[in-house]
Amino acid sequence: MAKLLKLVGVVLILGLVAGLVVLLPAHLQVRGVAAELPSRADLLALRTEAGPSRVGFITTSQQDLDRGTIGHNSVIVEWPNGDLFVIDAGMDEKSARDFGELMSTIAGASSPPVIHGTLAELMGADVARVQGVGFTHLHIDHTQGLVDFCASRGDGAVALQTTNQKTLHNLHTSEGAGIVDSSCLKAVELGGDGLVTDDRFPGIGAFNLGGHTPGSTLWAVALADRVLLFSGDITNTKASIDDDVDKPWIYSYLLVPEDTGRTAEIRHWLRELDGDDAFAVVVSHDIANHAAVLSR
Repeated sequence: MAKLLKLVGVVLILGLVAGLVVLLPAHLQVRGVAAELPSRADLLALRTEAGPSRVGFITTSQQDLDRGTIGHNSVIVEWPNGDLFVIDAGMDEKSARDFGELMSTIAGASSPPVIHGTLAELMGADVARVQGVGFTHLHIDHTQGLVDFCASRGDGAVALQTTNQKTLHNLHTSEGAGIVDSSCLKAVELGGDGLVTDDRFPGIGAFNLGGHTPGSTLWAVALADRVLLFSGDITNTKASIDDDVDKPWIYSYLLVPEDTGRTAEIRHWLRELDGDDAFAVVVSHDIANHAAVLSR
């Protein structure tokens, strides 16, 4: 018995060491991204008469979990001339079902995912009007739908990425980065500090948030009446911002290496802005939040 217990102890120690070897670099990397968050004035300065006229969304798939429903949503920004910009690309059916199996294992999914279709399928002919694509971060559930998008759209659109998102990858974002890099999209790197913009898409800006991944990006979209803030996976629900609730420690430390100090800082910042009538926060996986803020 003593020998067996010793063997179990050795195995556990080796497992812990292996986990540290894999996760420690990712934890250190994400903690290196913590720039000063944009001010209210910085965000309001995005407003322009040439800005977007409408922002809607598409839910490519969804799944009921023990703690609510997770949705994979793509945001569609539209300008008066008909140009479109998409934020996040969702997944195809196979990837959505694979992701659903993972959710069943780690998040207590009570049923299989409901597949509505790929981003390209649900956009139909409008996919030809997409001039640019951005990502809140490069996890596979935000990027894999780009494969089908490119098969439908072909060349002609650009991928806007902050320098951090373009260059800083970890064990969970490398695959998504590869999908973007090998896609039909022409790469455009938004360099510089602070809120960065591109003249082709007036009224929108991107900011290196960090916290969730080293390349996590806030997308700010300025409409005539308010600025919409797309916060990605800093939280999984809008309620977690409203009530200042962190993710479970096992998620942030063992499953997806996060900087929990930074995510807390961002939650507080987002909650303050969301209490201002000039802003509205939209959380990537919260379908009800999308429906309350955006038009379809």
